[in-house]
Amino acid sequence: MRIRISIAGIAAAIALSLAAPAASQEKIVVGAYPANPPWEYKTESGAFEGFEVDVATEVAKRLGREVEFQDMGFQALFAATSSGRIDFAISSISITNDRLQNQSFTQPYYDSDGTVVGREDSTVDSLDDLKGKVIGVVAGTTGEKWANENKDKLGLAEVRSYNAQQDLLLEVQNGRIEGGAGEIAGFQYAMTQTPGLKILVRIPTGERFAMMARKDHPLIVEANDAISAMKQDGTLAAIHKKWFGVDPDPGTSTVEVMPLPKAE
Repeated sequence: MRIRISIAGIAAAIALSLAAPAASQEKIVVGAYPANPPWEYKTESGAFEGFEVDVATEVAKRLGREVEFQDMGFQALFAATSSGRIDFAISSISITNDRLQNQSFTQPYYDSDGTVVGREDSTVDSLDDLKGKVIGVVAGTTGEKWANENKDKLGLAEVRSYNAQQDLLLEVQNGRIEGGAGEIAGFQYAMTQTPGLKILVRIPTGERFAMMARKDHPLIVEANDAISAMKQDGTLAAIHKKWFGVDPDPGTSTVEVMPLPKAE
């Protein structure tokens, strides 16, 4: 009888040990540039909040894991994913073919355009009006890429790079530069906190934001499947409405299930 009990006990222990990982998986570490509302920012208590914070938290939950957010500069996110310091990066990171050569992305969850934001008294209302003007960008963003690629075409006097969005907008507010180029939703949110600014020009870019990871990260497929489920059950639409006050437009990447992006 004692032998049978011992064997039964051993069997139970083995069963528990095999089941344990599902409930005690390693946490997912997510890097974020927290000066980027409404996508991600830190509260006075140091907690992370924002649209993408909610997305990443829900993805981790559906994978049965806890999530830890790490505060990083935007440019540092790319090295951190590549080195394995973090599992995923968020911060309105656009999927581009260049980035897909070295990184992996989940399917997108937000469609965006670019913009140039300036002072309310600015006379700029088209890209042609930027000729001879100085504009600013946040380093490492697609706004910086766009500005440098179009500098000669538009006749820009200079493109100045800043480490943080608030530094860029302060320069615009104080009239040191004509405007700032970048992603429209982030600027629109920032303008509610920074008076005296307006959208000068909207630039159709076809940008789409997603969670980024190192190339072929073992969790990329699972994370992508979680985002598909979040689109299908309305969770992503609810997160969109929470942060933007409106339902996402039909046909956008916030509601349409899409495959994993592949490099061309």
